[in-house]
This record gives sequence, structure tokens and C-alpha cells, in this order.
Amino acid sequence: MLLGAQSAMADVTVSGDYLKFGVGNNGSLIDFGTLTGIQFDPTGTGNFSSSPDFITPGIPFSYFSLGVNGGWDTAGGYSPSYNPFTSTTGTFNGAGTTFVITSNGNYNGLKLSQVISFDLNSNIIHTNVVLTNVSGGTLKNVVYGTGLDPDQDAPGYGVYSTINTINGQGVGASVSALGAYTGLQVTMSNTSGWVDTTASVNNWQTDPYFLTSGVTNVGDGDNAIALGYKFGDMHAGQQVSIGYDYTIAGAVPEPETYAMLIAGLGLVGFAARRRKQA
Repeated sequence: MLLGAQSAMADVTVSGDYLKFGVGNNGSLIDFGTLTGIQFDPTGTGNFSSSPDFITPGIPFSYFSLGVNGGWDTAGGYSPSYNPFTSTTGTFNGAGTTFVITSNGNYNGLKLSQVISFDLNSNIIHTNVVLTNVSGGTLKNVVYGTGLDPDQDAPGYGVYSTINTINGQGVGASVSALGAYTGLQVTMSNTSGWVDTTASVNNWQTDPYFLTSGVTNVGDGDNAIALGYKFGDMHAGQQVSIGYDYTIAGAVPEPETYAMLIAGLGLVGFAARRRKQA
């Protein structure tokens, strides 16, 4: 079904009219060669020369994690190029859509396949993940987590804090981070219909068991947003599929609200330079 040009398996950067983003060979967002995270051109002209990056200021922080039988590991996160699942990534282009394919991932008998896709004229990044039990036995307490630390105000304003909002849980799980200075917002949304899904705002957690153990909301500030998926036990050969979107947009609050947010976040943002230098 995927027709068109195919890239070599490696870190990749792809771009369209509104979005430019990188995906590492490990399947996490960020192209490690050029440190492109997610950039957004609201004009739709594909000009990213002055577009702030949502992920790469400071130490890039974007990841996905797998948990099996109580153990877990993370692709990306605090070590952006870390690839514990030995995944490989490449791209396919066709019919106005780019597909970034990550395959060959495996963690303790849990096989990972991932497709990140976006239409060239869209502001939404779609992620679809298929997990398959290839262990030959039962895998217990299987979980998946994914998240990022959005820093869209950092390049132009030196502010790492965002206004963070959990919009829903379960089937409607969704969480947003708004930059008060740029007015740019990223929203992670569950699109799979999976009921046992948790949206959170947290202190840069990558543990999928933590992300699925209950709702965490540490509020506004220099924090990470995340989604956690809980699958329970998976029998031999069983397969589950999940999906989530990153929607990038320019939010426009009411003028008086906007001014208050800027003033408040200015105090918070300049007061601390955070764990990224820890």
C-alpha cells in the first residue's frame, strides 16, 4: 500500500507545508543528526527558517516506552538516540502523504511496529503502533507510554514553561501544552478508542508503569505531557493496536487573558532553568 520513494534506514527529517519534524532510528520524535524536533509554519508555505522548535531547546526530550512483566525501557527520553528495542526507521512518500516506518523493535518478546504519517498540507502528525506477543508464552502487565517536553517559547523568549491542560481521559484522553509567548500549542490525543488510556502532565517521567498508574497533573511550568496505555496480559500471538495524534496549532486566547499568562509565566520561566542542566 505504501508506494513511492523509500529512504535508507536511519534518522530522518520530513517536512510539508505546515510541519517539519524528525524521527530517530529508534522511532522517537527528533532527528538526531540535525536535532530537528517539531517545527510549525502557520502560513503553510513550508518556511521553517524562523520557526521555533517544540522539542530541541536544551536537552531534547521525546520518547516512547514499553513495559513487560514489570520491567521497562525507553526509546529516546533523557538519551535521545538510545535505541534499546533495536528498531530501524525509514520513510515512504506517496499521494501527498509521508509515512515514517519504524520496525524490527522487540522488548522481552513484545514486537513493536510503528507508522508515523502526515499529509503534506496538514498540521497533524498521526502515530499508529502495533504490539505483538511473539514470545510463545503469556506476557504479563504490558504497558506503553509516550510523551515529550514542549519548549516552543524557548528559542525566541528563553521561557521553558508552558500552560498545560489535561483535556480528557480514557477513549478521549488528550493533553495540551500552550506557549504563552508564541501562542503555539501542541496537543497529544488518543485516537485508537483504547479505553485504558491515561493523559498526564508530569516531571519528565518515562516509566510506562508510572504513566498508567493514575492521573498525574503537576500543572503549568516546565513539565512534560504524556499518554499511557495499559493492556494487561497478552497471550501468545496476541496483537494490540493503538493510535495517537500530535496536533500543532497557534492558539489565540482573549487579549486580557493572554497578557496575564505572559506576565505569570515570565516570572516562572526566568526563575528556573531546570533539570535539563542537571
